[in-house]
Amino acid sequence: MINLSGKEAIVTGGGSGIGRGICSVLVLAGANVLVTDISEKSAEDTLQHCGSGDKLKARQMDVTNENSVDEIVSEHIRDRKKIDILVNNAGIIGSEGWSDREIPNNQDWTEVYEVNVRGVVKVSERVSKEFQSQKHGKIINIASISARQGSPDSPHYSTSKAAVVSWTQSHALQMAEYNVNVNAVCPGLIWTPIWESIARKRSQFGGSLKTEGLEGKKLFDQTVKTWIPLQREQTPEDIGNMVAFLASDLAENITGQSINVDGGRFTN
Repeated sequence: MINLSGKEAIVTGGGSGIGRGICSVLVLAGANVLVTDISEKSAEDTLQHCGSGDKLKARQMDVTNENSVDEIVSEHIRDRKKIDILVNNAGIIGSEGWSDREIPNNQDWTEVYEVNVRGVVKVSERVSKEFQSQKHGKIINIASISARQGSPDSPHYSTSKAAVVSWTQSHALQMAEYNVNVNAVCPGLIWTPIWESIARKRSQFGGSLKTEGLEGKKLFDQTVKTWIPLQREQTPEDIGNMVAFLASDLAENITGQSINVDGGRFTN
């Protein structure tokens, strides 16, 4: 079992899906976790889900707003004196109603870029100021296997996640002299609110697979069967396990990497 006892972690987008799974695993490993989300209620629901008392705290934070980011990070430093782990998980797949559009519009591109790319950069740069002073820290960015391939129905999302992989490589080089590790995790197929919206869109407009007549979870399950060599979907906790490893001392010589957790979908 990975031991993160005494470590202080901040997780963005921790209110649901992959973020909630990451928070759960980090707490089980012994870390204290600040769960942040654009929805404070969702962040608080994660506290209830994890059920670990004073090891968890929830705060509303908007990763696109520098003042919001600075306020929450500064408050955390005042309260907890340090940050050891940052997990940039907050992400969206489009603006409101995106799944009802066959082609993403300008608003989809703008909002996805602001959250998935600029949001990661803004939080990373703010926390990195603390890491530079401390001379240690772990940053784990949540990308996607969408970064490894094009997408006919969500090119804006794939592009944003490819940018996260590139940012991870660049930021790892920037932070190496401060003894800070920066890595990314690329999740595979996980039944989350994002994938629910993908299924809605593909049931309307089709997709790259022959899924005629399938909707929702059935469409997702067929995608898993077709794409994933291990023939099983991934889980939020699978991603949490990789995050916990990368956040631990066991990974002290791993940096600038983007690691697939995808049941064998991609092998590079």
